[in-house]
Amino acid sequence: MDTCNADIGALIKSCTELKSYFEKVRDDIEAERKALADELSKKTELIEQRVAEKEKQVDRFLQEAMPEIRYVQDITIGGSKDFFYPVWFRMPTNEHGNAKITFCRHYSWNEDTRPLDPSVPHQAALLLDMEGNAYGWDGDANFLEIKRFHERYNPTVSHVAFLGYSKWRNTGTTGTGLPQDTLCAGCVVYSTVYLRGGGLTYRIIKNWRGDVQFSDKHDRVNIYVSESHGTWYVEPIPFAQYSAPKQTTNAFVDPV
Repeated sequence: MDTCNADIGALIKSCTELKSYFEKVRDDIEAERKALADELSKKTELIEQRVAEKEKQVDRFLQEAMPEIRYVQDITIGGSKDFFYPVWFRMPTNEHGNAKITFCRHYSWNEDTRPLDPSVPHQAALLLDMEGNAYGWDGDANFLEIKRFHERYNPTVSHVAFLGYSKWRNTGTTGTGLPQDTLCAGCVVYSTVYLRGGGLTYRIIKNWRGDVQFSDKHDRVNIYVSESHGTWYVEPIPFAQYSAPKQTTNAFVDPV
């Protein structure tokens, strides 16, 4: 009996030791698994940080490598060299950022036809570079700023305004308070530039879609009609009324 009890005791001890061993193995495996999981998590986080940094580098490269899109429109203003003809445009609003528009012409253009001075090849050079936003009746920044202005040989541009130079007629129900049928900077939906006619070619460069509108006819052209506020219209301006653009250091908004 004593021998049997001793054997049973030894067996129980052996089983207890074996259980302890397997529990230790299990704990060691769990600890190793956790360590591997932690290391993997740290490496994954490091990889994600590196990927995010590479994405930022790619974005910066693309921003620097891709120039701003330019939309180019070439126009020829016919009519007479003794008049400036209306060009009107509406700039995009705040979500676009700054609108940029340039009116220009190379000094050698039209040297074959010589519409301004037949005695010399160089007719006119122009660079009118502007930035702006929206239009008079909009609720955003609403401005037009002349950044650079230069012309040579002959005057080519006149009556630049955020609230476009136009005439107004009271065909609506409430009116505006503007002087009727009088040229003034008062168009609430378009900005204007007046370009000299006679067959001169101009280039318009801007950073938004859509053509700039113009007329080189000697007819009245309605550019905006409001049932309540009336009609705004444009006509050519005689050369004798030439008004050169004034380069500004601060944005300006023409008063309504």
